[in-house]
Amino acid sequence: MTSIFPTMDPRARASVDTLKFIVVGGGIAGLTCAYLLKKAGHRVVVLERSPRIGKMPIHHGGLRVPPNMTRLLQELPGTGELLKTKATKITGVLFHQCDSNNTAPELVGKLVYAEEMMSDLGADLYTITHKDFHDYLLSLCDSIAVELHYDFEVEDIITGIPGPTVIGKSGERVTGDIVIGADGKNSVTRKVLLNEQVEAEDEAEEADSLGIKGSFGLRKPAFPPLNALIGATMSIPISLIQSDPELTSLVHVGEQEIYARMFMGNGTNIFISQYGPDRYELALTYSTPPAFDVNDGDWLSGGTPTKDILEKVEEYDFRIKKLIQLVPTCYWNVQNVHTLLRYISKLDQVVVIGDAAHATYINGTHNTGAAFEDAFTLGQLFSRLTPADSKLNASLLLNGYQQIRQKRTHALEKSSMDTMILMGLVPGPERDGRNNGLRLTISLEGPDDATLERVWTEYSDQFDYESRDNVAEWWMNWARPIKSRANLLIRRSY
Repeated sequence: MTSIFPTMDPRARASVDTLKFIVVGGGIAGLTCAYLLKKAGHRVVVLERSPRIGKMPIHHGGLRVPPNMTRLLQELPGTGELLKTKATKITGVLFHQCDSNNTAPELVGKLVYAEEMMSDLGADLYTITHKDFHDYLLSLCDSIAVELHYDFEVEDIITGIPGPTVIGKSGERVTGDIVIGADGKNSVTRKVLLNEQVEAEDEAEEADSLGIKGSFGLRKPAFPPLNALIGATMSIPISLIQSDPELTSLVHVGEQEIYARMFMGNGTNIFISQYGPDRYELALTYSTPPAFDVNDGDWLSGGTPTKDILEKVEEYDFRIKKLIQLVPTCYWNVQNVHTLLRYISKLDQVVVIGDAAHATYINGTHNTGAAFEDAFTLGQLFSRLTPADSKLNASLLLNGYQQIRQKRTHALEKSSMDTMILMGLVPGPERDGRNNGLRLTISLEGPDDATLERVWTEYSDQFDYESRDNVAEWWMNWARPIKSRANLLIRRSY
């Protein structure tokens, strides 16, 4: 497949007036975006708050790579080998109901990623450890000399003429043309947009009070009643699981079909799966706000004792409790929901991507895929023109990102929250209805089954999204006509 990202001769890059992007955050979204923009001929600086100690030192946390992300990965070098050696191809998900009386969990549902369906999607679903995927992206950036600055903790971002300035906590200043906020769920960059949003809402309220119609384009998406997404994760070496005969039924090492498992409790759920050749990840998720205080954990902090989780999983399978006891630490995650109305600032100097932009649950299916789509959308938009023309048309391209991504990410946010709530229903008629519906999937005969078609519809709608097609469609409908009219005006001026 021919890459859609052109690679410029370095000498040509130096001779044009290019954009300077400042990427705040050197995680998955930030490194992907930095690589694609640098490949397109732009100047890129990445500011990362953590120190660089070789590759990522902590082997913790896992990523799900849905088909919509897998297809994008095919654009990057070496991903075939990466998925083959470091990732796990998932066959489907088994759904288990756990009860508080400590009886064995009931298998109530089975979602199979049938070969015919995945073939139609053109890609499979994988899992991989965060460390392995981050190390791969870091190697890509190193291969094209992306400028990375470590130990740079951002304190503030100032916008204005001639361009934005990023200020570090120790007083360092970095100036450029566009700041890309890829600084995660606790984003500093997002504050620029939230402050502008408050100002715009105040203006809208004042206009309403004066009888002026119109809401200044402010339309809030309707999300379920979750102000924060809360959970905990832990990483377990497969060798430890295999050493316990009671736990071996949970692992599928060396088997052709590897299923993830969803254990549904009372107000919580636990998702476990293999992530690569030697790791299992366990993720506890709350469907309703927990009745205790939870402190958000930093990935580099060393975690908190796993006894904190054991106290919260009384109704779960004894094997789940044994899994938790295999490792000493876990990581709590508090992901506050910020309803951003725009992903770009008023002066078109700041744009946010990934967890800085939207609250697609970090331990869910679509979190990394959404961030990857964000990065690819920006990369595709800013590779459509020469670097010099991209600088002249930066506002148009950023507004293209806004139009393309917001509807998609709002849909993913809602789907993510709906799933969190559904998988943790407490005993009652709603949970009975859910389980009765899931039980229909156990006896499905094949991909043509009408029940499977209903179950699969929402998954396929999300998995079938193609960011490259959406960029191409936007370009044809908006950018190309504008560019053609501009060229006509230039010719007429002569």
